[in-house]
Amino acid sequence: MLSQNITGKVYDNDATVKGIDVFNLSKQTRTHTDNYGSFTIKAVIGDTLSFHSIFHNKKIVKLTETDFNNVIVVELRKTINRLNEILIQNDIKPKEFNQVQVQTSLGKQIKEDIKKNPHKYGSSSKYGLDIVRLAILIGKLFKKSKRKNISTIPVSHKDLDSLFSSNTFFNEELLINDLTIPKDYKQLFFEYCGTKNLEKKLLKNENKIILLDSLVTYSKTFLKIIEESKKKVNPTLF
Repeated sequence: MLSQNITGKVYDNDATVKGIDVFNLSKQTRTHTDNYGSFTIKAVIGDTLSFHSIFHNKKIVKLTETDFNNVIVVELRKTINRLNEILIQNDIKPKEFNQVQVQTSLGKQIKEDIKKNPHKYGSSSKYGLDIVRLAILIGKLFKKSKRKNISTIPVSHKDLDSLFSSNTFFNEELLINDLTIPKDYKQLFFEYCGTKNLEKKLLKNENKIILLDSLVTYSKTFLKIIEESKKKVNPTLF
């Protein structure tokens, strides 16, 4: 039989899902769901389709004749369904936070940002931009998470730096394109995540989805704080 177009819709327990990998295992062809969870792929009766993403469990569907007469509906289960298992650790005394060192590091990053995006800051002589003041304003980046009485080893900023330097999944492309962390802010972001007391066992490959979910959450908060802090330094520019 000649291949036909088969169409479908992919949901999870919340809504339709975009970006789901749809793979025809029989024909070795691939597509992805669009912004509305819809997809179209060529297949014949008896072909096997695989559906999954890094946030969803894989589901295998063997096509029948009925599937070609209707829009097939596929429901996926999220792999991250227990947010309480992000495992914020908290029995170890946090290492001493060196505010001067962090502010100095941040100052360098802000200076680089000014060079690349001068329109966001204006002239330092005109607006009186104070790098140290900006560092102080975003001090809440480094607010420690509360700790529980559990004996665990937390992830440090050095652990994250090493992970993103050597891991094929957690790499600079994921950091910049998916987490939307500017390259110049990478180390500052790692410092920020290091204050969240994530359990070190999340660095193991079998826990990468839980770690990714945490980093997605922290990246959104991190970027929001950075933007708010810039506005406080030069409110007339925004």
